[in-house]
Amino acid sequence: MRRLLLALTVMCLGVLTSSAITLDEIIAKNIEARGGLAKIKSLKTLVMDGTMSMSQGMELNFTQTQKRPMKFRMDMSFQGMSMVTAYDGTTAWGINPMAGNKPEKQPASEAKRMADQADMDGLLVDWKDKGYLLELVGPEDIDGATAYKIKITDKDKEVKFIYIDATTWLDVKLSMRISMMGQEADVDMMMSNYQEVGGVQMPMLMEMRSEGQTILSMSYSNPKVNTDIPDSRFAFPGETPAKKN
Repeated sequence: MRRLLLALTVMCLGVLTSSAITLDEIIAKNIEARGGLAKIKSLKTLVMDGTMSMSQGMELNFTQTQKRPMKFRMDMSFQGMSMVTAYDGTTAWGINPMAGNKPEKQPASEAKRMADQADMDGLLVDWKDKGYLLELVGPEDIDGATAYKIKITDKDKEVKFIYIDATTWLDVKLSMRISMMGQEADVDMMMSNYQEVGGVQMPMLMEMRSEGQTILSMSYSNPKVNTDIPDSRFAFPGETPAKKN
């Protein structure tokens, strides 16, 4: 009887070992579920409208614009006021009506954050070329579903955790540490309501949670891909966009 139990245990362990998924397999499944590498790379520009809702009851409308390589702009409107945050691939800048309504360049920390937003491919595409170190942590329950947790360490030793749904193979959560109102905080960005945009699956709803509470949600609509957008749209006002060789 003991020998039979031992044999069954060894057999079960063998099945579990042989069926264990690797980090490379998860990344490949994620890229394929999103639409495939060719489709992802075919998106040269992306413009989406959206609504941002905050836990205090505030709501504002925005238009988010992205362009390769690494350009990002968000135009926001709230109670008749207009705000801008932008990144031209090198310089982050913004226009804040509460601070004189003049274009101002942002510090390097903000430029790095916006560079992440400007990346149209996502964290897992070309991760080695980006200088990331990836580690598969293991499966974890996310709102009742199993997801694979991947630790991402960038060149500056900053850490994020991305979670890939074990059924859809799409991103469902991104955990990171950010600065909010001068204080560091751990937040989770939850991604859902995926829709096909230019042949690529994209989340149309993103919710930011802190300590389990939703503090901000962003709902996207009206996506447009591969429209003609000049580099000057992202450049700091008064400066000529740098030409790429």
